Parts: sequence; C-alpha cells; structure tokens
Amino acid sequence: MAIAAAGAACVVFVLLGLLVYRAVAASTAVQFDELLQQQATLALRYADHEYGEGDTVVPPAPAAAFPPSMPFDVIYQIGTRSGQVLYRSPRAPAAPLTAGEGPGCTNVALGGRWWRTCSLGSRSTPLVIHMAEPLDYRAALLSRTMRAVAVPLSFALVLLTVLIGLVTERAFRPVRRIAAELAERRDDDLSPVNTAEMPVETHGLGVALNGLLARQAEVLARERRFTADAAHELRTPLASLRVQAQVAARAGSAAERRSALDKLQANIDRTTHLMSQLLSLSRLEPGSSFTPGQVTEAQRVVDLVVEDLAPGARDKQVAIAVAGCHHLVPGSPEVLYLLLRNLLENSIRNVSPGGRVALEVAAGDRNVVLTVSDNGPGIPRTERARAFERFYRIPGSAAGGSGLGLSIVGRIVELLGGEIELAAPAAGTGLVVRVTLKMSPQPQARSAA
Repeated sequence: MAIAAAGAACVVFVLLGLLVYRAVAASTAVQFDELLQQQATLALRYADHEYGEGDTVVPPAPAAAFPPSMPFDVIYQIGTRSGQVLYRSPRAPAAPLTAGEGPGCTNVALGGRWWRTCSLGSRSTPLVIHMAEPLDYRAALLSRTMRAVAVPLSFALVLLTVLIGLVTERAFRPVRRIAAELAERRDDDLSPVNTAEMPVETHGLGVALNGLLARQAEVLARERRFTADAAHELRTPLASLRVQAQVAARAGSAAERRSALDKLQANIDRTTHLMSQLLSLSRLEPGSSFTPGQVTEAQRVVDLVVEDLAPGARDKQVAIAVAGCHHLVPGSPEVLYLLLRNLLENSIRNVSPGGRVALEVAAGDRNVVLTVSDNGPGIPRTERARAFERFYRIPGSAAGGSGLGLSIVGRIVELLGGEIELAAPAAGTGLVVRVTLKMSPQPQARSAA
C-alpha cells in the first residue's frame, strides 16, 4: 500500500509540475509581450516627434549583414505603413520584421532563429514600429524559473514519500502484530484478537475478524457436543448388537436363536434409524448447503412422507389425516421432507395403537402454518422447553426413539427463519406442533420434489 500511495503521489506531483509549467509559461509570455509593447510605445513616441520636426527619422544606419547568431537583446525597425524601412537598430535585418501594419504580437523566423515581434502603428503619422525579441531568451528564463520551482517540488515529493512510508508502517503495525499472533496460535485457539491499539481505518477489520472467530468457536463447540453426544448414544445400541449377536451364536435351540435374531434385527433397525437422524442433523449444521428463498408445493412432499411412513402407521393402526396440502410452502423439497417426516414420525411413535395423527397446511398473506397434532400422551408444559435438545427424552416416555426428531425439526425451522410452538389440544390429551414459516415477497420458482 505504501508503494501504491507513493506512486499516486508521484503522479500527482508530475501533473502539478505540468500545470505549473503551463501557468508559468503563459504568465511569462504575457509579461514579455507587455514589456515589448511598452518599449515599442516609447520608441514610437520618439519617432513621431522626430518625424513631426522634419518629416524624417534619424539618419539610416549602415546596412549591415544580418548576423547568423545574435545576442539576447531587443531589435526594432521603424517604417511606414507601405512597408518601407526608415530606421532599424544595429542588429536588426534590412527586411521588414513582420508584414502588415496591424498592432499585435506574433512569432517570426529570422536567420534560423525564432523571434517574438510586436508591431505598433502611430495615430498621427504614417510610422509603424516593429519590436522583436529572441524566443530562446524567453525559453532560457523559463527554464531557470522551472528549475528553481522543481527543486522544492522534488524535495516535497521525497519528503511526502518518506512520510507515507512511515505513516503506513505505523498504521499497519497492529495488523502485522495480529497476523504474527494468529500464525503462532494453535489450531483450536479461537480467542478474540486485541483491537484496542488498532487505528480507526483498520479497527473494523479487527472487529469483523473477532466476530468470525466467535462464530467459528461456536460452530466448533457445537460440533464437539454433537460428536460427544453421538458417540455416547451409539455406544449403547452397538453394545446391545454385540450382546444379541453373542446370544444368537450361543443359542442352544432354534427357538432361542430365532428370538435372539429378532432382537438383533430390532436393534439394527433402531441403530439404522439413529444413524439416519444423525446424518440428517449433520446436513443441517452451519456450512452445509442450504438455499433460502425456494418454495415447494406441499402436496408432493406430503405424499412422499405419508408413503414412507405408511407401513409403520399400518402396523400400529394409526390413521393419518392431511388437509390443505395444495398450498406452497417456503423451503426446498429435501428440507421440507425432513421437517414433515420427523414431525409425523414422532407423533406415530408416541400415539397408542389405533390413535390418530393429523397434518394441516394453512396459508395466510405472509406466512404458512404447518400444524401436526396427535392424541398421544403429549409433552408436559415443564418439559417443552427442553424438547428440542439433542438426545433428550421425556422422562417416563414409553415410546422408543433417539431424542433427535424434534432437534432436527427445530434446526430446520431456524434455517427457514420460522417459529415453532408446542401446545396441548383444546380437548383430551396429545400434542400440537405448530410451525409458522414466512413467505418471501417474491418467491423463486417452484421446486420439484
């Protein structure tokens, strides 16, 4: 950054030098022209006086050859409007310095050099005076002036470059300190960096970095808890599988072996279900692929969920009723499938044989409400706040399960930016789960399930 700032300063100073050169050149040219005109005015007054005395000017000078190299001095000619030269200075050429009698200044080439010529005509006599000055004289004076200006500009440029380097080095010293500190940290050290000494320009960077570290620390802590809980929950079913396999291997009769194998199959099913829920929950963790703004037709997802849960519902003789599934629901088909499957599966598992489970989809102007109700034992009011914790089971619950169903539901609702509520039905026992999802003002195209 210091190099870029120094380069920018150099560009600015170069442009400044060009502007100063143009300004000084224009100013000196005007001043020299005014001086020539003043000299021409004085000489013309003298010539008018002499011409009025005797209709002539001072005696003509000897016609000397125009030297190829003239010193830096002023030459002039006095003539008539018809172009006749009556008098000329010692180094002036015999030919007219400029054509015409009109007043003004112009550049002419004489003897291989350029001259600035100013002409002035008399109002009372037919005299015209041409006053000329070599342009290289002006260029030399302008060059000396610009060299005098270039010295302080160059010194200021060098000083400014040094100051830019010093200020930049001091401003980014805290950033380099933070970079060195982060490079020496352990992989699991996500403590915030010290932003107290950072300047205002980089303080926002430090605050944003601390925010990122805090979020990463939260994600890491959540993953550690998830791994520890998953390892704890898998230890029991795996041990049970081992015991059932040993019992089946040591069975003395076919009936005993069959009973052990049936228990082994049931444990395998429970372990498979637990693993499926763990994988579903891991896909909903931060960093997973999730596209907000999608909408899905509820009927297609509901049909798929009911079809998958139908065998288990038939085994328990549980009736599943659905209503209002023609509405659009915010979310992708995969996310809504996990949401509805876990809600309905949780209700089917907890109701008694012959019970009922109902799903209703209601759409408003700005939101969609998914309501799943059952006539099972429900969840006590004091336990509803912990129902969404991972691997948490309601004390005294007779239904099996891993304690992950409502955790998955809560995470999905959080990703969709909605709200979830657990309540009891108006009459009887059971549980009512009400999920409110907000509709986007301009939803994307429908997603196919």
